[in-house]
Amino acid sequence: MMSGFQAYTIYSALKLHYTQENFDAYKYNFKTRVNSNTYEKLRFKYSFEKLASKYKTKEELIEFYTSNFIAGCTWIMDMNETNLNDRKGRLESFSYRFKNDINKLSKYDFNELCSCKNGENILINEFCKENINIETISMIDLMVNFIKPLLSNLNDPLGMKRDHALMAMKYKNSLIDIDRKKIKDNLISLFTKE
Repeated sequence: MMSGFQAYTIYSALKLHYTQENFDAYKYNFKTRVNSNTYEKLRFKYSFEKLASKYKTKEELIEFYTSNFIAGCTWIMDMNETNLNDRKGRLESFSYRFKNDINKLSKYDFNELCSCKNGENILINEFCKENINIETISMIDLMVNFIKPLLSNLNDPLGMKRDHALMAMKYKNSLIDIDRKKIKDNLISLFTKE
């Protein structure tokens, strides 16, 4: 059974994961420098206690937090199950959504999709406009690692595109149950047909 402090530690690690380019919560096994003294002084520690009693395993808690972080909810008091259910729905229909997304992108050359031209990237722009799903971007990045080189080249004075790109890049670590070979085959068949 999870403790409130463990729930807080995982939350802290994932918050760093999704907001800091060089921190990987998965690599560090969701460990951070938080300590029990800090936790005990939190005014909202009951939120973590409540989550720890509701989500019995580390994996369930990671899924809950991840669903909220990618929905833009970074504050513990704003997190909710609606975001979790939305993400579960997207993952259940992932193959269908992925095919729809890449069909929308098929008018472009694959190299064009993964490169930055005049500070713009087509995939990131389409994701920011909510024309394609974060899972599609993340899976493409998982296959070809195109996001990291783009981050410093995006023409983005407000940082919105960079934030979206960073989130998609970090999100790929949690997409472990998706058939990667099938995704790769779909990409190859669509972008290499004559």
